Amino acid sequence: MAFLLLNAHNLIDSCCHMAGNGSAGNIFAKLFKKVDEHVDQHQTSAAASAGGAANPFGGKKFGFTDKQAKYEDVTWSKLPLSARKAAKVIGFEEKSWDNKEWLDIDDYDWEEMSAEQRMACETLGWDRESWDSKYEDKYWSELPAHVKQAAEKLGWNKEKWDDDWDVPSWEKEWAEFTPEEQRCLHVLGYYVHTWD
Repeated sequence: MAFLLLNAHNLIDSCCHMAGNGSAGNIFAKLFKKVDEHVDQHQTSAAASAGGAANPFGGKKFGFTDKQAKYEDVTWSKLPLSARKAAKVIGFEEKSWDNKEWLDIDDYDWEEMSAEQRMACETLGWDRESWDSKYEDKYWSELPAHVKQAAEKLGWNKEKWDDDWDVPSWEKEWAEFTPEEQRCLHVLGYYVHTWD
């Protein structure tokens, strides 16, 4: 079912682009954004009931959805269509995404982005806090549950976070982290270029 919906989405999307992105395109974009979200939710639920196995369309890996981890460890070919479109808005193509290239937008603060760029970043799982401060200016009680979970896996707890303690993982270089630790850092808003 999801495969058929995604194929229909791609077909109609290409027709709408050829038609000049008129109002019909906007209707289809809204409709299929909901389809993408439904497919992501359905497959996330299926992965969770299968023991949390990795799923290329948003399932949980190491306890976090791909969106919570900003899709940072998902290859271009495995991105949901909505994430791929969002990545294109901020300047990625398949090669630059898979090679984890630095883009001009990486130099922007959240407020310096256009509304379209901020919306694309939100589609990819980013928010102002993860983009600008990596939640460092938030108290433990203000952190979303998935961010607390990631911080705990990296060695923080309420006391260490609120008192700004360095934990052993703080001293590592990116390549020294396990894939699970890297995914936790993605949840906090870090990736290879903002860590090392």
